[in-house]
Amino acid sequence: MPVPMSLPTRVDEVSDSALEEQGFSRDEIDQLSLLREMYPYIEYTDSRRQWHRLRFVKWLYNQGQLKK
Repeated sequence: MPVPMSLPTRVDEVSDSALEEQGFSRDEIDQLSLLREMYPYIEYTDSRRQWHRLRFVKWLYNQGQLKK
């Protein structure tokens, strides 16, 4: 899965060897890697959702649908 160019690389990336040192099996590390690829920026999900809601509320206000 390609990473969008507008988002920075994750700071909290953990190497496979660090996971092995913590006691994770090779199978568990592979599963974690698959999850990381499926959800590369899960920490941005709520922010993006909130941003879209705020844009919609602004649009409603500009349309006269909302009052102060």
